[in-house]
Amino acid sequence: MNKTKLILLALNCIKENREPSLTEQSKIYVFYRTEICDKNISVDKFMLSLNTDLIEQSKQTLVANLIYKYICKSKEKKHA
Repeated sequence: MNKTKLILLALNCIKENREPSLTEQSKIYVFYRTEICDKNISVDKFMLSLNTDLIEQSKQTLVANLIYKYICKSKEKKHA
């Protein structure tokens, strides 16, 4: 998974008014491990690097919040 696919996953969840499935949460966890944790990037720094400019303005905050929520859950899971 890359950042674009992560954003698309979040958009789909928002469009369908649902939380990510367990499979999607696993994908987010793997993304966290490979793209954030293993590269020693903070969650905040990663969030700042997300480019949500192509998303309609009304959904940018929703997308960012959903991604942040599940990246933080992944971080907690890894450090538990």
